[in-house]
Amino acid sequence: MIENLKNVSKENIVDLDVRPELDAGRDPFNLIIKTLANVKDNQVLHLIINFEPVPLYTVMKMKGYDHTTEQDGGLWHIYLYKGGSPAPAATVAGQGESTTSEPKTIEIDVRGLEPPEPMVRIIEMLPQVGMNTTLLVHHHREPLMIYDKLEHLGFQASAEKINEGYYKVRITKKG
Repeated sequence: MIENLKNVSKENIVDLDVRPELDAGRDPFNLIIKTLANVKDNQVLHLIINFEPVPLYTVMKMKGYDHTTEQDGGLWHIYLYKGGSPAPAATVAGQGESTTSEPKTIEIDVRGLEPPEPMVRIIEMLPQVGMNTTLLVHHHREPLMIYDKLEHLGFQASAEKINEGYYKVRITKKG
């Protein structure tokens, strides 16, 4: 665990400014994941963004990363680094797994919540989703921005449009 980022040498900090991705209307998540794949355990990824990416914290924690956040002049500086004793994503995600083979459904309703709250609520529920569990999300739109995040965490999702302003999204663990 990195106690003081000031003690990290400049050559061990990898800067990634995702504002151009956002300005182009793209979700920077895949770029962040690709960049992290090339960051060594003794290095820190310095993410520069114009808002606090709260859902990213949960996803990165499940992948074994801790973070430090600073705000300066309208910019957010997020420092991602390997945690002291990270649990593999599969272990964390499997905590809620049922010991029986009976299927289980967990339902949450995120309709009417302002972004990024629906994504935050969904990601917070993932540790309870085991091999025999479905997370059924009642949503006011199809949550396209979460699909890549779920894929990287070992989950899959399908959305069914019930009517205008109402989707049922089923999330299951891959396996």
